Amino acid sequence: MFTLIQNSSNALQMAKNGKNVPPGLLQYKVKKDDIINMDIREHNGDNEWEFAEHSETNLLRLIPNTKTGKANKWKIVLIIKKEEVPAGYICMKGVLQNQKQPNEFALMTSIDKRVPYNYKKIDSMDNDYSICRCKMIAPSKFWKEFKNRLLY
Repeated sequence: MFTLIQNSSNALQMAKNGKNVPPGLLQYKVKKDDIINMDIREHNGDNEWEFAEHSETNLLRLIPNTKTGKANKWKIVLIIKKEEVPAGYICMKGVLQNQKQPNEFALMTSIDKRVPYNYKKIDSMDNDYSICRCKMIAPSKFWKEFKNRLLY
């Protein structure tokens, strides 16, 4: 059973049976029922993030330039973004539905390549953005809206 646990920045990340999802993994195969069955509560930090447009450009920014990313057809379910002012760069967190496996979802964090980021990343299908090679750490508004879009 998956749950959400709070990290040091008040964001939430998935845990399985009380254990944190290991760092460094792209979450390609998140199951619909795992999200629907999660208890999601309010946490601080949601106001920094806003919902983003569902567009081909944003879709390409969230698809990893990997074998799995290229082998599947993806559809946007949800995107939130945070613009860092005055630096002018964008971080996006998104849920993509695998059209070949409609009950499987990919959770991706995409950053403008100008972002100072000290962890592993891989190219996205947009030359100006990279995918963070990490588990999803997101505010509660992300998790609540993801669940709502699956339910309603």
